Amino acid sequence: ERETLYQNSRAFFLIVNYETVLRDLRSINKSEPDLVILDEAQKIKNFTTITAQNIKMLKKKHSLVITGTPIENRISDLYSIVQFVDPTFLAPLWEFSYQHCFFDEKNLDKITGYYNLQHLYERLKPLLLRREKRSVLKELPVITQLDVPVPLHEEQQSLHASFGKTIAGILRKKFITPYDQQKLMLSLLGMRMCCDSTFLIDKETHISPKLAELKEILIEKMDLQNSLGKVIIFSEWVVMLQLIGKMLHEAGIGFAMLSGKVAVKNRGLLVRKFETDPDCKVFLSSEAGGTGLNLQVADTIINFELPWNPAKKNQRIGRIDRLGQRSKKLTVINFISRRSIEEKIAAGLGLKQNLFDGVLSENNRLDVVDLTAGGRAQFLADLELALNEMAQPPYPGPIEMEEQSMIPEFSPNEDIPNIIQEEAPEEATVNTQLTENSKTDGTVLPANMQQMEQVMQNGLNFLSGLYQMATGKSLSPDDQKISIDQHTGEVVMRFKLKL
Repeated sequence: ERETLYQNSRAFFLIVNYETVLRDLRSINKSEPDLVILDEAQKIKNFTTITAQNIKMLKKKHSLVITGTPIENRISDLYSIVQFVDPTFLAPLWEFSYQHCFFDEKNLDKITGYYNLQHLYERLKPLLLRREKRSVLKELPVITQLDVPVPLHEEQQSLHASFGKTIAGILRKKFITPYDQQKLMLSLLGMRMCCDSTFLIDKETHISPKLAELKEILIEKMDLQNSLGKVIIFSEWVVMLQLIGKMLHEAGIGFAMLSGKVAVKNRGLLVRKFETDPDCKVFLSSEAGGTGLNLQVADTIINFELPWNPAKKNQRIGRIDRLGQRSKKLTVINFISRRSIEEKIAAGLGLKQNLFDGVLSENNRLDVVDLTAGGRAQFLADLELALNEMAQPPYPGPIEMEEQSMIPEFSPNEDIPNIIQEEAPEEATVNTQLTENSKTDGTVLPANMQQMEQVMQNGLNFLSGLYQMATGKSLSPDDQKISIDQHTGEVVMRFKLKL
């Protein structure tokens, strides 16, 4: 039936979603379209995906690409999108990369920064039309942004400080291992989650001043039950959306909820319910609703927490700030927990906005963005400074807690940042008396480290044997050394060759 439509339809435009193109590419190309328009073109930002590769195989005489986030994470996002318009415009990928990317000296696949961004901006001028909101303000509704400071409860402060203590311990290390980086990101995630509700951490208590503030705003200040207003509430965590939904149900306020668990084919039904049902006052959404949805029936957006990436915040606002918006005044409310990591996010702790502005903003002269150890070092230094500020009175300092209970458990279907989660190996309980596995300096290694030491010792013996076979010389015990850091888990093997 679709193939017949492609070939025989007298319609001026055919509207097809990205997923359908994957199945119907050959039939669409047979219809020989004159103009192909890509909306929400960030769908093809990753040139290695099947979606991007198939979309770029569409035959067309002319093309128009529309997107609010041509750069979301890396400069190759922009390259991939431009490639659809003109595959040769930005030269081959290898040449484009060496014109604008810094590479790690040891790992040439790793990008450590960007340069020559103003040259790229000039190259894009013939191809790119960027309409910034400040240049079309008269055509857009007036947007009011309100930051609502919310104090942390004592329990939240304790959780927040405990995660902060873990991060501070990592930042004090001279060398930060990949495991440390993972632990740091999990702790940052925990700091953000406990600002929403303690339930996100321990699955038992539910302390959330934000939820109380939200209830007061919706019921007391907006009088949502008796008004015609419509509100969208964003949160990155499905569990938090469920807690908000429970509060709305108890207050007698109708709502719809969208998350990654909702099938794509059913999302339109939720949107129509929100648009047409006068009793459906609130649309709860995870990041699954951050792109691709038109919800201009709403006049208020509430960010229950701010995302790290500023592009995601702009995408959220874009759900209501678009043509067809009925209201002349739009309101964006950001909940920000006081003296917390959220204040630092609001202050712009990150590098991605710099990359976006450097390439696409006419009045920005930024030419280099540093993602190297130096750039990360600045980020870590800012983070350490932020932790020191948050640790000042009147809030209590870090509280000793069992660290394992602080690592949040997630359902595989929940919308969470893409962080690899591996539980730290549990340290075995050891006696203070020396055993046959004790080190000569009197310390006792956990069982897993004992095994690792034995493996490394076998490796040393093997290398020593090879060395003796090749040279006729033997390595003395003084020339061999294995050291294990019990705090970081780092294992170092050293041996000295006599040349």
